[in-house]
Amino acid sequence: MKLMCLLLLLSSFATANDVRVTARKEADLVKIDAEFSVAVSKEQAWQVMVDFEHMPQFLPQLVSSHIISQSGNHLRVSQALNVPLSLFNYQYESVRDIDLKPFSEIRATSVGGSEAYKSVALLKPALGQTVISYHAEWLPESSLLAGFALDTMRNQIRQQFTAMQQEMLKRHDQRASASTPQTH
Repeated sequence: MKLMCLLLLLSSFATANDVRVTARKEADLVKIDAEFSVAVSKEQAWQVMVDFEHMPQFLPQLVSSHIISQSGNHLRVSQALNVPLSLFNYQYESVRDIDLKPFSEIRATSVGGSEAYKSVALLKPALGQTVISYHAEWLPESSLLAGFALDTMRNQIRQQFTAMQQEMLKRHDQRASASTPQTH
């Protein structure tokens, strides 16, 4: 029994670290790709990925997140982050337009500000899991900032998706526990 508990713990730990992220600079553009899988349905994964109002509760460095407006599957979301960088913290706010294709695609585009950022997240079922693929393109104000920020961007995206993955599994386990009949 102890061995089984240890194996379950190790398998969930390995799953949480299975977020693959690459970031590269092409001319002035930074391109970021990430992918991970999680043993929940697309619908369960989706619920976490679009839970903008509660994201500060489970995403590291996210200070605030609010839906400013919503019209059908189109949202405008405001978020503030506090990212540690070496000796100081980098704080920034973003406002993004989010277009949702329920349970399969989330597109985000920055609005306002001096830096362009757009991303797409795709959710696909695969053998009892959901695979989330993410691609983003960022055009920073400064080319110098882009080169400096690659490692930070990779780490930030990895942390955020790992936290999302853990939240998906937590909610999945809570639903499973709630639906299991209790015997006394």
